[in-house]
Amino acid sequence: MPLIAVILAITLAAGAARNVSPEQPTAESWHARAVYNGQGAAKKKNGPLIDHGGAVLASSTTYAIYWGTPSDFPADLEAGMAALLSGFKHSGYLDIASQYMRGATASTTYAGSITDTSAPPRKPPSTSAIAAEVCKLVPAPNPEGVYIVFTSNAPNVPYCAWHDRATCNGVTFQVAYVPNQELLPACSPYVKADLGCNDYSEGTVTSADGVAHEFMEAITDAHLDAWYDKNGAEVADKCNYNYQACVDLAGGAWQIQSEWSNAIGGCQQQ
Repeated sequence: MPLIAVILAITLAAGAARNVSPEQPTAESWHARAVYNGQGAAKKKNGPLIDHGGAVLASSTTYAIYWGTPSDFPADLEAGMAALLSGFKHSGYLDIASQYMRGATASTTYAGSITDTSAPPRKPPSTSAIAAEVCKLVPAPNPEGVYIVFTSNAPNVPYCAWHDRATCNGVTFQVAYVPNQELLPACSPYVKADLGCNDYSEGTVTSADGVAHEFMEAITDAHLDAWYDKNGAEVADKCNYNYQACVDLAGGAWQIQSEWSNAIGGCQQQ
């Protein structure tokens, strides 16, 4: 992508010091997609999402960052994520989030990807480590950006993916961390059901499910102070591993989880 390529070239040439936030993920400051535990969407009984007045992203831009040895990722991951993230635009799935935008209509644009072939962390990365990776590649991040960092490895983690807010050079933006889902079979949507929505590899299908979860939470609870229920569950938490049908996006059909809709008082897919 031309814009991303220019940014990356400038970044690698600059070598300037980065001012990255020192935040660390904690139970209070970040949200993770859990490994399937057989309960499916049990959290939906916790009641509606409550507006706590914090930041939401009515208009967002997504970016994919692939960190690690390219051959260690699922071979179809990059193509699949481009199709998924581009497909969210003008979709019924994205429109579920519009009810949380305080009168605006949710919109999103996929801006492309960057590959960093350096070694990713061998231990579960903190928010500051993921923020530093984004800041290294994009020293002037988009405050309405959701930077999704995929790593070629999967450290010993008790989750499938997470999202958080981060800061680089005085700019607050959104990050999501998605370790190599090919190495985390317990995160696969197929442990609940295989709807046969497309022909992508299981690792890419699992990544798509996790990305959908974190993206929808990042736009409805961007700084972790906006929409969540009385028990802290966000829009995707309440419908984790709930699949009703294949979700049709512009780039094809996907098995991605439902999202909580206050409007219908339950889980909705499109």
